Amino acid sequence: MSETKPRIGVFTATRAEYGLLYPVIAALRASDHFETALIVSGAHLSAAHGMTVSEIERDGQPIAARVPIQQSGDDGLSVARTLAAAVGGCAEAFAACRLDAVFLLGDRTELLGAAAAAMALRIPILHLEGGHVTEGAVDDAVRHAVTKLSALHFTAAEPYRQRILQMGEDPDRVFTVGSTGLDNLLSEGSRTVQEVGEAIGVDLAPGFLLTTFHPETLGVMPAEQQMAALREALDAFPALKVLYTLPNADEGNQAIRRAIAAHAASQPERVFAVESLGRQRYAWALSAAAAVVGNSSSGVIEAPVHKVATVNIGDRQAGRLRADSVIDVPADAAAIRDAIMRGTSADFRRSIRDQISPMGDGRAGARIVDILQMIDFAELRRKRFHDLRSL
Repeated sequence: MSETKPRIGVFTATRAEYGLLYPVIAALRASDHFETALIVSGAHLSAAHGMTVSEIERDGQPIAARVPIQQSGDDGLSVARTLAAAVGGCAEAFAACRLDAVFLLGDRTELLGAAAAAMALRIPILHLEGGHVTEGAVDDAVRHAVTKLSALHFTAAEPYRQRILQMGEDPDRVFTVGSTGLDNLLSEGSRTVQEVGEAIGVDLAPGFLLTTFHPETLGVMPAEQQMAALREALDAFPALKVLYTLPNADEGNQAIRRAIAAHAASQPERVFAVESLGRQRYAWALSAAAAVVGNSSSGVIEAPVHKVATVNIGDRQAGRLRADSVIDVPADAAAIRDAIMRGTSADFRRSIRDQISPMGDGRAGARIVDILQMIDFAELRRKRFHDLRSL
């Protein structure tokens, strides 16, 4: 245990996770009360997924440890091997960094490995974005498992806090702070279509559909069939460009990547695919898009801040809170096409102009660090089950 300032670890394994953790990292580093150790792992260190550790380095973030865990392949066995590698690799890194607590965010499978390592080392886990429900993904089970292994909880909205309380967590350790994704959007501001295109190096005029489609790990429809429906719908709007960001490393991602590559190759002047836009450029793209299309959580959590319509496909985000700007559709070409038409209409944009995000006000990072300043980290090693009523 640190003799002076508490040493707080921050574990990140994906580009999206890092973006959501960035406001917390920034607030920790700005504070005089803590030392910070950034542990980078997973897809960040994978050439197949863009080596997005470079984005962290460009931000000037010191990296305390690198934990390579990503296994080749995208089937269940490969995911299990990645999880196993995460346990050993994170245990070594966490021990070497001499952490007093560690931040874990969300519901990625490798998070179970990081959480198991922290538990074995008696390092309290500070969990962000618990309490969500995503009925179409195995992430649900991971998220709730990490909740039960965690000592402190920081939720995006009050209904999510209530779910965590239903799991027997101490009310004094569960805090509603808002989503850190909103911190990024509000701090980065807005950009025009032309400015976003220049930042990426492609021509997005006169407008574009920002599209991200991840594997639906509990779905029954093959990814190839889902992508065929998505492509048909996107091609119904030839006047709009398509900007894909490639999927995460979940089981089944390769089929989606192949479909996106084929789409981009067939229309190189209209359809563009990038591995990762990075935290800043993704925030800009959200602000300028004609609509957000796909099944990424950013379409449900972050896009509503910019009053941009989200066409949310399938069940991957089923169970999350919704703003009025989110249009839910099945993976059917006609349904997706009709939703894009509706979401890009002037009437729909007017209807969501005054909507308020259910995920906070963009000050989550500062709130989290303010709360941490009041915490006795030694006491976090013990936790009690809080019964909702007498048994």
